[in-house]
Amino acid sequence: MRRLLAAVCSAALLCAVAPATAADRGTNALAVATALPRDATAQIDRLVEDGIRAGDFPGAVLVAASSQRVLYRKAYGARSYEPRTIPNDPATVYEFASVTKPAITATAVMILVQRGVLRTSDTVARWIPEFAQNGKHGVTIAEMLTHTAGMPPSFKESDYGADRARILRHAYEAPLRFAPGTSNEYSNLAFIVLTEVVARASGKPYERFVHDELFAPLGMRDSFFDVTLDAAHRARLAPQLRGETTELLRKRFGTVPGVNGHAGLLATAGDVARLAVGYLRAARDLPAPRFPLAPQTVRAMTTPRYVGDGEVRALGWDLDSGFSRNRGDVLPRGGFGHTGSSGTSVWIDPATDLAVVFASNAHYPDDKGHSTVPLEAAINAIVSARTRYAASGADPLAAARAQDAQFSAEAARSALGFPASPGPAPTPRPSPSPRTSFSPAPAASSPPP
Repeated sequence: MRRLLAAVCSAALLCAVAPATAADRGTNALAVATALPRDATAQIDRLVEDGIRAGDFPGAVLVAASSQRVLYRKAYGARSYEPRTIPNDPATVYEFASVTKPAITATAVMILVQRGVLRTSDTVARWIPEFAQNGKHGVTIAEMLTHTAGMPPSFKESDYGADRARILRHAYEAPLRFAPGTSNEYSNLAFIVLTEVVARASGKPYERFVHDELFAPLGMRDSFFDVTLDAAHRARLAPQLRGETTELLRKRFGTVPGVNGHAGLLATAGDVARLAVGYLRAARDLPAPRFPLAPQTVRAMTTPRYVGDGEVRALGWDLDSGFSRNRGDVLPRGGFGHTGSSGTSVWIDPATDLAVVFASNAHYPDDKGHSTVPLEAAINAIVSARTRYAASGADPLAAARAQDAQFSAEAARSALGFPASPGPAPTPRPSPSPRTSFSPAPAASSPPP
């Protein structure tokens, strides 16, 4: 019976976001799957198509799922305009940029924590002695994951033409910008260093560890990094800039070939949705046999941590900060997600039993600097407002309010112990009460046991 239950649960996790079929790849702007009301899908389609017409991005793929099934999956627009217009489809491979931080790098760290190899309270220098230079001997893995380590935001501009070894060496030499644990500053460099922690602790290169322990078990057959991408998937990769050059891409996106962890995940929206549904099931205490993290690990990972300036993060994941606006104004606080500068987004909300993945190449063909975050927020609001959520028979608003209240309590407790907090604990920014209907608002002008 237990084996049968495990098989059924595994099928629910993997089949909910099954890869695009050959037939799917031949369709453009057609829903592959939908379980949402027609008015909701019409609203979503109109918003995405408006973005395409405005030139914000050439195309996109959206996957919304519950812990049990796909709610909506659709490809829009074009993958590329070069050398001709190529219609988009669910098989398009996107650069997920900073979504890589929580979805891949932080997950890899927590796999090792769960196995007892690492502790998030370990100093980085325990695993990388060279890192202890210039006052960094006490920086912990948790501080790196929550952007509270004091690490510089990124590597030097002169390193855009460098290799991974040189960038890591300069990261080890870099002085801190503030005392660890007293403030927060978003840091790509911290997550690049964490890939080396994963490599040394596991005995495998970061990309190999991620493939063996995350991609392979979850059946993420369309997920790669630049150093592992095969020719077939490269042909399906959405371009980032028209007439792109290596130098231009490095300067615009802060990327260097072979340097991953802060960014670098190349995947289909469906593959990222597999991972998101695994997180969703674990967060809801549902069996997820092939997902590598146990429910208690996910809870520890996503526990709110006050990081200063009214912002709340988790280990890798964003909770309630200036970078979490993709949550929208309907979902309660207590969910977790992240955005990517390439025009990508993930949001996972246990109370509403919802995971939403949006993928686009928003800097192609011309980088106009348009953010997809308002669109992602609107989509999340529409999906959550039109979906029956929470456990069967439960009051969905009650579940959302309970999650929001728990978030507030945990964030406040964390704020009490924050070293930089003057006087009374800061109150995390309020969240509007969950609503049962959605009216799109005017668009607004992107991280531990």
